[in-house]
Amino acid sequence: MKFSSNIVYAIRFVINQPLSILRLLLSILIGKKLISELRFVSELIGNPDYQLAKTWFTSMLPDSLFAFDASTIATYHTLIIMATIGAAVGLLGRLNMLILAFFSFFLYGIGEGIGIFDHHVSLPTQVLLALALVPGSMKLSIDYILLKYFYKNNNIGFGKKPKWGLNLILMLVALTYFSAGVSKLRYGHGIHWMDGATLGFYLKERTSLYNQGDIQLIIGDSEITEDEKWKDKFGFIGHTYANYQTAPKFIAISGYIANSKSLLMLLAIGSVMFELLAFIVFINSKYRNIYLISAIFFHISIGTLMGISFRQYRLICFCLIDWNLIFNYVFNKLKKLKPLFSNKLSTE
Repeated sequence: MKFSSNIVYAIRFVINQPLSILRLLLSILIGKKLISELRFVSELIGNPDYQLAKTWFTSMLPDSLFAFDASTIATYHTLIIMATIGAAVGLLGRLNMLILAFFSFFLYGIGEGIGIFDHHVSLPTQVLLALALVPGSMKLSIDYILLKYFYKNNNIGFGKKPKWGLNLILMLVALTYFSAGVSKLRYGHGIHWMDGATLGFYLKERTSLYNQGDIQLIIGDSEITEDEKWKDKFGFIGHTYANYQTAPKFIAISGYIANSKSLLMLLAIGSVMFELLAFIVFINSKYRNIYLISAIFFHISIGTLMGISFRQYRLICFCLIDWNLIFNYVFNKLKKLKPLFSNKLSTE
């Protein structure tokens, strides 16, 4: 009985530290992405085929940071690895999360400077920056253990954490999905985006049709007026960087959906409605769980059909689920079943 009570206590303790669990796992995923991006950016800088235009963030940085020689690359590589480990285990955790967030804005800002917008890290970077500042993200950490050891006679700061940190990160998630839905309507000619044509285009096009995906075809309409153009001079309507799926069976599924107007329309309407309803996460824990679990399946579907995993998004949604609600529901159901099993055993 004591053993089962300890198990229940351990489970409750872990599920009551969602931001700490998120900090540990998200730091590792972002650190891994940053190492890959550093390698890409180091090859990009100085390439005459690309002219870097500084973004809002990179324009604030000194030019010396953009000198990607061998020594600088090695230094950045070491800093990212050290910050990843420190943020994950929680050793100078908040400082290391800030370092990771800086490198994410910096390296992916360089990519944005040549027109590469990687949505994989937009929300995760904002969440990591928030985790570096909010209460509750360091409960499971070396920093917390050391502080508790040195301040063992003082419980200040070791009590129940306020919920505003969790709510802030939920707000970042809700704003990200909501703005995605608004963007579809704003730049997709209103409700016309929901006819499924745009979604069908992205499902059909595959990077694998080109040599290692290194050729991007910009598709424009020369008859589009200047007032109708959006952030470009081509009359941009599409490009080939869309579907990264290479598995034949999933490509076949994507093709089937892309050729079905009714399915495309249903998925397009469902996507927009899902994104616009993001703020239901603040109604109560039940609706929050329903939405976040739906978001996980939403990204699994995108990964299956288009080869875009959004692994960091799924992790964030998974950690923000109210696991206490689920645990209490399952625990209460098991408690109700226990007398039934006891009576059955006593009658046999």
